[in-house]
Amino acid sequence: MANFPTQPELLTTKWLTRILRSAGQVAHNCHVREFSVQSIGDGVGMVSRVVRVEVMYDDHGPVGPTSFVMKFAHEVSANRAIGMNQRVYQREVTFYNQIAESVGVPKPACYFAAVDRRTGECIIVLEDMRRYRAGDTLAGVRPDEAKLVMDAVSPLHAAYWGNTDQEVLRDAMRVGSTFAEPFVEAVEGAWRNCGAQFGYCIPAEINCSLADYVRELRRLLVLTDDRPQTLVHGDVRLDNVMFGDGDQGPPVVLLDWQALMITTPLHDLAIMLSMSATTETRRSIEDELIRYYHSRVVDLGVAGYSLEECFYDYDLAALYLMSVALIIGGAFDPATERGRRLAEEVLRRACATVVDRGLLERIRALSP
Repeated sequence: MANFPTQPELLTTKWLTRILRSAGQVAHNCHVREFSVQSIGDGVGMVSRVVRVEVMYDDHGPVGPTSFVMKFAHEVSANRAIGMNQRVYQREVTFYNQIAESVGVPKPACYFAAVDRRTGECIIVLEDMRRYRAGDTLAGVRPDEAKLVMDAVSPLHAAYWGNTDQEVLRDAMRVGSTFAEPFVEAVEGAWRNCGAQFGYCIPAEINCSLADYVRELRRLLVLTDDRPQTLVHGDVRLDNVMFGDGDQGPPVVLLDWQALMITTPLHDLAIMLSMSATTETRRSIEDELIRYYHSRVVDLGVAGYSLEECFYDYDLAALYLMSVALIIGGAFDPATERGRRLAEEVLRRACATVVDRGLLERIRALSP
């Protein structure tokens, strides 16, 4: 049985006091007197439950944070099973407990993180970033914001560049190996339904090549696995980014480390530009931002990696990420209007990236 509260209803003032003391957030004689819980994640994630906890303290000395955010495993067993099978809970807990402090990546402070690998129960207690502005994938990233995000994530890439065979990374998805087969099966099960629901978002030149693309996806993943590998955030969509004014903390904070993965370093840039930038914005900043990213990782100590390789790996990542858009569209449940618009925009943007960069020829070249 997990030795932590597994859902918000099981929280107590005693437990909150203990973990805040252990995290150095309150003095040893300070107690949480009362607290309230408010859901802030309805409809956001399918495998986690997210709440904001507001706390009040007794009058003994300086008090700690007046609010923080908690992530739990989903309360519905079927959803939690998905999270367990994909190891999303293990990855995020591992990130905060064993990786976060060793790399200069801006993220919320973590006061406590634990997971029960047998049951999938999980809890993560994080700094409340409510003073920051949430990114909006639908609105799209601005050029200046895109550079800030690359500044934020590139230290993680540089730290693990070519150094991914570590025990601490055992739960990270490996795009070209352990992750490959179940992922391809998911694409195979989703792409036709995606076309049926959102075919109007797929350009004709993409649509006529989709069957070939899905058939050769395993070859694409093998090719990706042959490229330089590092640890990436895995889901740098704008909805997982928050922006500050720079006066009180870093200008950007990255959230949601459940998709932590090992793949080509350009994955994070490609997912941001091909999914979180409008097509017009991407076209105007794409090549400049690839060059900017290359200069950043070189400045951080990455050697022997040419600008030409950087462009090649970006294209490879963008081609792979079209399959993620197909899964989003194919597994889509139109619960909200915003959800539908997100599925549409992600698919349109990802397909437009493949067309604009002439990547259809790469699909054809994959066939023996």
